[in-house]
Parts: sequence; C-alpha cells; structure tokens
Amino acid sequence: MHNTGNNALKRMAVFLVLSISTLSLPISGSAEVARKRPYIEVAKGTRLCSDAALDQSRAARDAGKVFWKVISRPRANGTQTVAAFVLETIYDRQSGDTIIRESRYDEDYAAFFMRDPEQQGRWLMISPEDGRVEATVKICSKKQ
Repeated sequence: MHNTGNNALKRMAVFLVLSISTLSLPISGSAEVARKRPYIEVAKGTRLCSDAALDQSRAARDAGKVFWKVISRPRANGTQTVAAFVLETIYDRQSGDTIIRESRYDEDYAAFFMRDPEQQGRWLMISPEDGRVEATVKICSKKQ
C-alpha cells in the first residue's frame, strides 16, 4: 500500500507541474504581444482636445480650437479612425449674436494612440504613414 501511495503522489506532482506550465504559456505569450504594441485603445466616441500649451510651442495652427472625435474601435493593425473638427466663432450681423459652431476640419483618418511618456494624462496621436506625432491630446473637459 505504501508503494501505491508514493506513485499516486508522484503522478499528482507531475500533473501539477504540467498544469502550471500549460497555464502560464498564454500569459507569457500575451505579455510578448503587449511589448510589441505600445499603442493604446481610446474608447469610441471620446472627444479629444489639443494640449494647447504644448501645441502652441510647436506652432500648431489654431491650437485650442481643433479637436478630434474617435469614431472607431481599434482595427487589427492598432489604428483607430478619428474625425477632426474646428470650433468657429460666427457673428450674426442681423441679430448681433455670436455663436460657436463645430465644423469638420478634415476628412476622417487613421491614427495610433500612445501614452505621452512626458505628460501624465496625455496621449500622442501618431500617423501610421510615417510615425510622426500629429498632436498631443487629452480628454476634453465639459466646457470645451
């Protein structure tokens, strides 16, 4: 009986080691994928504003007036579609009222998003064509 108990313990130990090894493979594999893709997912419908202080230093056109809406989930290649808008101040000469209107600034286009390593809470919008940073963005505040 003593020999049978040892065999059962040996089989159980081998089973436990194999189970742990098998379960750890998918975890290590997904970590490898994460290291190869530094891009993040921004939720569809998120409104992103330019970080005006940073973009003005880069001489961006209309800094603070341009914003983007994320209009797609990430594709297989990691890009997401964004639509660019500009805030325009329009004066109505008849009523004397001034209104602010959103207008399409550009056609929809693909971009990668990556966390800004220098600014917490900011993201870099990266061109998939040439890898250049198109804008430093953050989630728009309610008043923007």
